[in-house]
Amino acid sequence: MANTLLESIHLPINEDLIIQLHQNHFAVIDDFLPRAFADRLLRVSDRLYSDELLRQHYFQFGGALLKKPNVYELDLSDPDRMEEVDIGLWKQVIDHVGPQFVRQMDEMDRKHQQLNHSQASPLNLDTNMPPAIKLQVNAGGGSFPWHYDNPGPTNQRSLTCVIYLNPSWNEGDGGEIVLCPFLSKPITVPPMHGRAVLFYSDRILHRVMPSNVRRVCFTMWCNGTNVNAKNDVVLSKDHLQFTSYDEAQRFFTDSPLQRVISRAVYSEEYLQSLLECLVISGRIDNDDDLVEITTEEKEKLIKQHEASVVGILTKLKPLIEEFRKRKAVVT
Repeated sequence: MANTLLESIHLPINEDLIIQLHQNHFAVIDDFLPRAFADRLLRVSDRLYSDELLRQHYFQFGGALLKKPNVYELDLSDPDRMEEVDIGLWKQVIDHVGPQFVRQMDEMDRKHQQLNHSQASPLNLDTNMPPAIKLQVNAGGGSFPWHYDNPGPTNQRSLTCVIYLNPSWNEGDGGEIVLCPFLSKPITVPPMHGRAVLFYSDRILHRVMPSNVRRVCFTMWCNGTNVNAKNDVVLSKDHLQFTSYDEAQRFFTDSPLQRVISRAVYSEEYLQSLLECLVISGRIDNDDDLVEITTEEKEKLIKQHEASVVGILTKLKPLIEEFRKRKAVVT
């Protein structure tokens, strides 16, 4: 049965998708996986979650390792972990769907570059490296703060692909991913069953809204062969030789260097989402308690965030203030 399903999978990767990625740095595809395959993946995910085989998710902020309440993950790229767990149909995703996705994206991107003499930078995906894949279950109440999937060296992620497995999702259930192309209006994308959201890992700031119900997804991160070069990481005086703020905005929109300044430009949004993701309220998994960080931990996070923002403002205050004004207009 698994082989029959696998043979029916034709990923909807075409030139239109490549054009969207080059132009917008993100794309949304409905029915990315056949319904029958997505349904079976969800059933296996339910079993893995019920058997408590997914682990609590933690994330790094400053020097602290923080728990993200009610968010659980299984790293499908961890060979030692895979020997311990019966992952069923997910093995087909690891062995076939993931590598197929990388190959097809790379082939279509190269074809587009050759036929259209595109001026956009190629994806330069590493086809010798299968994507890292994680299954994630948000048991309800969890969220993610604003972040980039590739924050800088030594990360090699070039392209992120999130696929959702939520057949019963309805408006008001929450758990939407919000994409924020630099200084553009944020785009909110509901986590519909079979939907895929693709974006540049080093150029799309994004977050996940609190989920009011259980939310399931898996993510594939594709490495690139030319990621985090010095010119994409170190913001120098040579980069800042702009003749206008419009020119500066165009530059940062298309450059991974936006990561250097985004925390200052989106300072309030970063902090609000960070504190929000560390708190759960309401009835979650039959627990009426409030799960919350301590006042001391909260104050420490705020100070770390503010210190980071001040460090950027000290060097680039006129630019940051102008970009904040422009952000306010579009949001």
